[in-house]
Amino acid sequence: MSDDDGARRARAEEALRRTSASLVLLDLGGHTATGFVVSTEGHVVTSLHAVASARAITAVLPDGLRSPVVQVSAVDERRDLAVLCLSVPDLLPALPLGPATLPREGEAVQVLQAHADRPPESRALEVRAVQVLGEWLTLLELSRTLPEDASGSPVLDAKGQVVGLATAALANGRALGLVIPVRYITPLLKTSGPLRPLSALDAPRQRATRVRQVPQHPVGLLEGCATPAVESVAALLGQAINVGAPAYNRGDVEGCYRLYAHTAEQLIDERDDCPGVQRALRDGLLRCEGLKDVEDRAWALRDTFDGLMDVIGRWRQSRPAPLATPTKRPPPKTYLN
Repeated sequence: MSDDDGARRARAEEALRRTSASLVLLDLGGHTATGFVVSTEGHVVTSLHAVASARAITAVLPDGLRSPVVQVSAVDERRDLAVLCLSVPDLLPALPLGPATLPREGEAVQVLQAHADRPPESRALEVRAVQVLGEWLTLLELSRTLPEDASGSPVLDAKGQVVGLATAALANGRALGLVIPVRYITPLLKTSGPLRPLSALDAPRQRATRVRQVPQHPVGLLEGCATPAVESVAALLGQAINVGAPAYNRGDVEGCYRLYAHTAEQLIDERDDCPGVQRALRDGLLRCEGLKDVEDRAWALRDTFDGLMDVIGRWRQSRPAPLATPTKRPPPKTYLN
């Protein structure tokens, strides 16, 4: 082994030792997750889905000390992050977060998971892909899956810097190992408001169980509407959804709702040739009047739009197929003897 290899191994071991000192095992009563301390105030960051709806959380520190966690500092549902607070700060050193620069595809990373009965476990993985889901989230997909109790583990790059938080995820029926970059953790520490009880972790569960109320319209709703009018309605609704949904995912729920409401009002004003569409949109706006939460109003109009898009799709299928334009035959060839 060369001197350079020895030096790199020594740096890696030092990085793992330093990171291990800030690890926290979160005992959730029946299952566990990993977290790590990121501030001198005892803020512990972990995966939101791992602690959502927890009624009791106990932090198990590297020396075996157990400390109840009763307060939540911040929650970022879109990026699956939660910041908890240790009951007694300064118990563990804060783990400095690395730069915003992410490892590239093919580069090696280390995932460090806490355990209750043995030393932390280090997993050597590679970055399979950098996934850009939009302006609101860029994440890393790892070369292998992770066990569920590894969610919340710190992820180190080849230099030993913390570049993100690992999470076990499921997408389209496929298990994935993902990394949420540190760039999304830092703002939670700067903008966290008053501490809240553990019940603040219930909100993601409540939203996850939201019951959609998409109206089921008969195709007759579009009776009398000319094809260009129906296609115009579909285009405007599709455009609103394509802009509003990303705004909602970025956290701009108010902007999403305002866009949907403006679109509904515009179609009511302009589409006298589609009275069924106007009635459906008026019903959606009327439903919003009885809802106090802007998120509920945004979903009410999204349900309204999806109901109209569904009936438009069935209306299209019920229409007779357009006659094919006769193919113009080429003139017969002339053969010269």
